[in-house]
Order: sequence, then structure tokens, then C-alpha cells
Amino acid sequence: GRVPGLNELQRNKDLYYDDSLVSTLTKTVTSEKTVAVTVSSTNAETYLNLQNFKTELKTFQTGDNYKDVLEKSKSNAIEHNLSICHIDLKDVNEEKLGKRVDKVCKEMYQHTSCNGLFMVILAGKKAVNAAAGVTIVKPKFER
Repeated sequence: GRVPGLNELQRNKDLYYDDSLVSTLTKTVTSEKTVAVTVSSTNAETYLNLQNFKTELKTFQTGDNYKDVLEKSKSNAIEHNLSICHIDLKDVNEEKLGKRVDKVCKEMYQHTSCNGLFMVILAGKKAVNAAAGVTIVKPKFER
């Protein structure tokens, strides 16, 4: 079959396409690259002190708990080219920490656009090493 052009995707309502693919294409067509940061209110001061960094941001939001930060970050992941989600988990007890990290990663991954870069950075402690993971979100094709 014939592959439709970008303009045809926006005009032809009969074509079936994945929403995340369309959002990626739409972001590619626009020339403005946008960056959003969502951070736990306990860490907001760190970002506020970086004036040059903050002036380049389209959106800067804070949240009082991890759920609030996660919800705002999921919206930003869809609306912006780069979305940084900084969640403070140092008050979570160690038994629940792994499950909390898994939940945050799963939800943010699901809101990352098709062919988008998904990166996780876990800060370490003196007794625990830091870790990082990177993957590209591939399109899911239904047959």
C-alpha cells in the first residue's frame, strides 16, 4: 500500500493510526521544541536556583506527593518534546520502594510517545549504587 504523507494524516479521518504516533509526528512538524519539568516540592528549590535552565522551560510544576507529580508528569510527557519527572522517594519505606519505582516507571513509559526516549535515573546512597536505564518506546502493532 501507499504510505500517506504528514498532511494527509491530519486531513483524512478514515485512516487508522496510533495516537502516540500522531503526537510524535505533530511534534516533529512544529518547529518549537518544548521542555517541561515536574518535581516534588521538596526538591523545587534546586531547580529554582538554576535560572538559565529555568528560562528555557515551557512548563515548571511542583507536586506535594508522588501521585501529584506523576499525574502532572504524564500530561507533560504527552504535550512536550522533553519531560523531566523528578520524584522524591526518600520518605518511602524500603519495603514499598521497589513497587513504587515500578509503578512510576510503568506509568511514565505508557505515556511516552512512540519512538520516544524513556530514561530512568535512580539516585544512590552510600550503601546503594545509583542506576540508570534507557529504552526507546517502539510502536505496538495489532494484527
